[in-house]
Amino acid sequence: MIADRSSIGALITGKAFMSEVGAYFPVSMALRGDAFEAVFMMREGDLGHRTSGPYSPERLPSDAMSWAQLRTGMGMAGYFPSFRIEAGGKWPRIHIALPGTSVRGLIVMPEEVTAEAVNAPYLGKWQDQISLHVRIGLDYLANWLGSCHHEAGGTAPSIDLDLVYRPFDYEASLARLDQPMRELVPPVHPVLELRWRSATPAQRRTFVKNLKGAGKSGSRSDPRWNYKLGGIEVEVPR
Repeated sequence: MIADRSSIGALITGKAFMSEVGAYFPVSMALRGDAFEAVFMMREGDLGHRTSGPYSPERLPSDAMSWAQLRTGMGMAGYFPSFRIEAGGKWPRIHIALPGTSVRGLIVMPEEVTAEAVNAPYLGKWQDQISLHVRIGLDYLANWLGSCHHEAGGTAPSIDLDLVYRPFDYEASLARLDQPMRELVPPVHPVLELRWRSATPAQRRTFVKNLKGAGKSGSRSDPRWNYKLGGIEVEVPR
């Protein structure tokens, strides 16, 4: 497959990559033009028997190696991924690249991820739903960018995009739920922060038409539109 070297193509490929790599919790995700990179947290139990460092040529991280070997030769997002195992610390890390694209992923073990890393008071079952919310957001953004390019013409718009987690008053939401359901309520809001790298004024106006009902956020020096898409928010410069 010939890669679409644009932000639109990177969003489409990145969304499919997130799903097919295992729908793991995204600790972080960033798009810079057509370069998509994400850090995922390995799901508990997906590696079976676990190993820990220090590693050596005689003692390799067999759990991470087996995970990668099972997926070698299998397509991801229309490409055949390459894998590299990093074994210099206590826990192995799995680097993934889609050749011919600028889509990259890093899978870290659960022990490496702290609640503070995602601005949350705690980690838990709420993480299981975040990958889906992020992929829905990426899908909408890719469609909106494609539409504004088609309608306004010109070179395909290029963006930067970051996934951030913002604290909010989640305790009010918990108070309305039974105990078993409380574990599923995220104590943070995932937000996709968009910034324009290159886009014509007509493309930006066409894009913003999709944000009907959006609220205002940001600061006086950085005013933004905030638009809710189910379990995720999208922020765009005003």
